[in-house]
Amino acid sequence: MTTLNESRTHQFFSVWITSGLVLYLCGFFLAPSSKAQYLTLYIGIILPALYFSLWQGKRYLLSEDRALLWVLAITLALYLPSLWVTGDVLDTMRKNLKGVLFVMSLAVAVRHLHIHHPVLAARIPAILFVSSLAALFLFYVVLAQQGLLSRGNIGMGNLGDNPNETGLALSVGLLILAVHLIQQPRVTGLLLAIPLIMAIYLANSRSAMLGLAVTLPFAIFFERQQRKLAISYLIACAIAAGIMIALMLEGVADAERLLSQRPSLWGEFLSHYSNFNLLWGSGLAGSITVFSEVQGVKLEPHSLYFALILRGGLLAAALYAILVILAIRKHASSNAHSNIWLYILLFGLITQGFEGVYPVRSPNSFWLYTWLPILMLLMKTEKRTQALA
Repeated sequence: MTTLNESRTHQFFSVWITSGLVLYLCGFFLAPSSKAQYLTLYIGIILPALYFSLWQGKRYLLSEDRALLWVLAITLALYLPSLWVTGDVLDTMRKNLKGVLFVMSLAVAVRHLHIHHPVLAARIPAILFVSSLAALFLFYVVLAQQGLLSRGNIGMGNLGDNPNETGLALSVGLLILAVHLIQQPRVTGLLLAIPLIMAIYLANSRSAMLGLAVTLPFAIFFERQQRKLAISYLIACAIAAGIMIALMLEGVADAERLLSQRPSLWGEFLSHYSNFNLLWGSGLAGSITVFSEVQGVKLEPHSLYFALILRGGLLAAALYAILVILAIRKHASSNAHSNIWLYILLFGLITQGFEGVYPVRSPNSFWLYTWLPILMLLMKTEKRTQALA
């Protein structure tokens, strides 16, 4: 909590970065467009984050568990594939440096929130849930205007890019509600769950449905202190996924149909990067899209893990795995009363197998299920740091 002995400059930037962070997080659901949310990060977070990084860098980077320093090191390491792109390396590094700035600005903002406003930090899931309810209302407004669409219905504003992102975002609201209902079952909560589930179904977001099918039972078992059963369920899901992959590789199951033409898209990406190496990838090039001859449109990789291996190879994938492990270990060793960020991260790790782009890029809607839960878990402080005079 901000104390009286802090300077007015510090208090000014504290209000700036805190309000900017809250607006940015609500923007995942309520921003009028992805560009508008992008500008919220620019105006509301980056400038004050630079102030805290430059004038209080020692306090934020080196105090307590040095979690912010770990994030900085891994983010810079994920940025290094810019060095071995084909073309103008310096121009590529300059452009990709923005990705590092975006990630670290969000990390500083989350760290600041945990240090100075721990009560507000604990209420972020509730704020996201209220935002998701407003987005849910707007979803049904659009539904009434457009009627049922065969390829899935979309929301409004930032949830109107495509139906898959609509389903993914609303799933976060459903997860937050589900955890609350597990702890405090109420009829009103169940009544709210019905339109959320219907909206996700009408969005026809298969990745969201898959993520919920794994995450919701895990959350139920975990919240009821049946942790061995929760882990066993995850292992069973992993085994089932392995069997399905084997069947698709053998041609018994139709991978193109089951994975919405993702395999052909990934093959087209690899054909565009002849310098690809499994160990260090093809480099972090400026463009993240290819024109798909199969689907007839320009597309992103549609997989966080494929993007990691394509750009930075197994080295980048290992670095990202370390980041996730650090977040989970930090949560496991803390005295946290809520596991909601753990569940959102699990949901993100599942769904981002079929969505997402390279993590050190310009911010996008997928940060809701990846960077946000990772940072909320990693940046949490167990003790209040002393405010600087």
